[in-house]
Amino acid sequence: MLFFKKKRNSIFKKIFKRKTKLERFYNKNEEFIKYCLVSIVCTVILYLIFFIVDLVTKGNYLLANFLSYTISFAILFFWDQKIFKSKPIKKKEKFSQATSFIIIRIIGFPLDSLILHVLIYKFSMANMVAKVLCSIIMFMYNYITNKLFVFRKSKLI
Repeated sequence: MLFFKKKRNSIFKKIFKRKTKLERFYNKNEEFIKYCLVSIVCTVILYLIFFIVDLVTKGNYLLANFLSYTISFAILFFWDQKIFKSKPIKKKEKFSQATSFIIIRIIGFPLDSLILHVLIYKFSMANMVAKVLCSIIMFMYNYITNKLFVFRKSKLI
C-alpha cells in the first residue's frame, strides 16, 4: 500500500512539473506567441483581400498585394502596440512610433513585392503559393524590425 502511494505522488509531481515547464515556456516566449497569433489572423485577412482582388482584377497580383498589405498593416499597428506593450503616452512618442512603423512597412512593401514577383515569374509558382512563401519571409522581417526599431523598450538610465 505504501509503495502505491509513493508512485502515485511521483506521477502527480511529474505532471505538475510538465505544466510548469509549459508555463515557463509560455512566459518566456509570450510576446512571440502572441505576435504569431495576431499575424495569423492578419494573414487570413490579407489572403482574403489578396484572393478577392486577384480574382476581380484577373491576375493583377501587384494591385492585390498593395491593397492587402495596406489594410493588414493598418490593423497590425494597433495590435502590435498591445503585444509589445508599447503604447506611448506623449504625442511626440506616438508620432515617432507610428512614423517608424510606416517607414518599416514602406521598406517592406517593395521587398514583399519583389519576392512575390521572383517567386511567380522566376520559379513559376501559383500566385497564392508564392504569397504564402512570401508571407513567411515577411513575417520574420516584420517581427525583427518591429522588435528592434518600432516597439523597443525604453531604456532606463
